[in-house]
Amino acid sequence: MMKKSLLPFLACLVICFAACKKNVLDEVQPVQANFQLSFDAATKDLGLALTNAEITLTNKMDGTVNKAKADKDGKVVFASIVPGNYSAIASLTIKAADYTNITGTYIAQDIVFNGSLETNVTAASGNLAITLKSGTLGNWVIKQIYYGGSSASNGAVFRDQFIEVFNNSNEVLYADSLYIALIYGKNTKVSGVDITQSAYQSNGQLNWASSIGMTSSKPNEDFIYIKSFFMIPGTGKQYPVQPGTSLIIAQNAQNHKGAYTGSDGKTITVKNPDLTIDLSKADFETYYGDIPGINPLASDSDNPNVPNVKVLMTDDRDMILNSNGYEAIAIFKMDDPSKLAAFPSPETKAITSATIFYKQLPNSLVIDAVDIAHTTASSRAAKRIPDALDAGFIFTPGGSYSSQSVIRRTSTTAGGRRILKDTNNSTADFDYLTIADPTKTVFK
Repeated sequence: MMKKSLLPFLACLVICFAACKKNVLDEVQPVQANFQLSFDAATKDLGLALTNAEITLTNKMDGTVNKAKADKDGKVVFASIVPGNYSAIASLTIKAADYTNITGTYIAQDIVFNGSLETNVTAASGNLAITLKSGTLGNWVIKQIYYGGSSASNGAVFRDQFIEVFNNSNEVLYADSLYIALIYGKNTKVSGVDITQSAYQSNGQLNWASSIGMTSSKPNEDFIYIKSFFMIPGTGKQYPVQPGTSLIIAQNAQNHKGAYTGSDGKTITVKNPDLTIDLSKADFETYYGDIPGINPLASDSDNPNVPNVKVLMTDDRDMILNSNGYEAIAIFKMDDPSKLAAFPSPETKAITSATIFYKQLPNSLVIDAVDIAHTTASSRAAKRIPDALDAGFIFTPGGSYSSQSVIRRTSTTAGGRRILKDTNNSTADFDYLTIADPTKTVFK
């Protein structure tokens, strides 16, 4: 009797298991993803072809990368991919001669058009649209960013971070009054953001249109928002930088391989000097010890042999770059940054005396910008830099405290001078170093 009574129950279990298995299989069945590329309003009537524009499609969960090229109508098809959240970066390079012949406008260098889209690909996605825009190519470029730091137990943690800025032109440039900005954004991985809230865009990044007092019509597309920025001092022509050379801006201009005395009088050392670097010969450093209202870190010890940048705005106790890659950096020049508008985070619901306001920097003033991402695809936050400035992102494969840095690739050499790759797509423009190098002599 017991066996007979169990038979219907077991049969139900088998049916349920089969149904569940079928549902699971249905969910992971590959789908076709269709993208439609187009030029922006400023370019669409010039007669340029979209043929050979390429989309790099990255799965945000497992990091799988697929690539496909557009047809003459700008259609890009990925015939079989797993449904899920993806980052799509589109890029098209048009030769200078072709652009000149087609448009009648002379350009000396090849022109690159970029666009990106954060999207959830399903069988019902339809045509996913990406608009391609050309960016401004500047004489200054960000060459190297050492954001990850070195081992927290055997290295210098984050106190050996630095940024390298490079003269990519064929003439002497003056670094005087060059601004270096850290860009504010949402640091939460995309899957952890409630995009139904008005404070966020559909890609999971902050929606500045919801910021209290916002006056701009396109606050997410035409601007970036500064959380900290620094100015290289000088009289106008005090700090010349020769073509093909660079400047190092250090968090702390110390030899981190050895010992030095912190601002509290205690000795700071590392267990393994091979994991860190010597920044004592940096061109500039950020020093917070003389800024009113700031409680600087003990590691922030002023090197009298290295000039300090001017700290004009900060949200931290030193120039601390996010070691996990939730960071973006821009360089710009303008006459008076105090005239920039400022707005609270879109997450702010009411203005109080403690509310932080972030400077709104127009894209038109930005010389170069780089978006950095978390090493692990599933942990990445949405990009905070518009496509016109950087359509891609970059990261070190070793992640935080790995001693690695990201470094811009070499495009070509002219008369012995390196010209670094600058397509406004950091995914294509950058590589990495296994050990960050502040000597200014290393290239990729």
